[in-house]
Amino acid sequence: MTDILEQHWEPSRDAVESRVGDETVILHLTNGTYYGLDAIGTRIWELLKEGSQPPEICARIAEEYDVAPKIAESDARRFLEDLKSNGIIEEA
Repeated sequence: MTDILEQHWEPSRDAVESRVGDETVILHLTNGTYYGLDAIGTRIWELLKEGSQPPEICARIAEEYDVAPKIAESDARRFLEDLKSNGIIEEA
């Protein structure tokens, strides 16, 4: 199986968002479920919307939040897997 960090992702057309301070709330239009993103999740979401892909996203998160690259990769992998499993992102 291909690592999710090696694939290209984009927000699903079924996902609409609203910013609330430094957090984001996403509504999945098909299943009617709301998802809340904290500040780091919101930053990853912004980078996905800009067209950034996982390797670049991980590097930016590690730099912007001053965390080790391996931690940024591990956390991003879990986060992206969750978004994927809930239909919030899809392969580009």
